[in-house]
Amino acid sequence: METSMKRSWSRKKICDKFTGRTKADGTPMSRQQIHMLRKKARGICLTCDQPAVGVYCLKHAVAARERMRQRQKYHRRLRKAPSYALQKKARGTRAKAA
Repeated sequence: METSMKRSWSRKKICDKFTGRTKADGTPMSRQQIHMLRKKARGICLTCDQPAVGVYCLKHAVAARERMRQRQKYHRRLRKAPSYALQKKARGTRAKAA
C-alpha cells in the first residue's frame, strides 16, 4: 500500500450539538450514549424507531416497568404510573377499532 494514499470513509461524520460532548467528569461520551441522546431529541423510542412517550414507546415502557418490578422485587403495582394510563388508553382505542 502506498503511503500517499489516504483512507476515505464510506460515511460522512455527523456534526451536530451532540458531537464531541463530554460527561460531567470531563470524560468523553461513548458513541452509544450519543446515539441515545440523538434518538431522545428526535422523540423516538430508545429501543426501536416508534414514536416515544417520554423515553420509550408504549411497548418498551411497559417492558421496562415490569423489568424494574422484578429487579426490585416489588409486588405492588403503582397504578398512577404513566405507563398504566397509556396502556389503558391504548386498550380502549384498540377495542373501539375492532
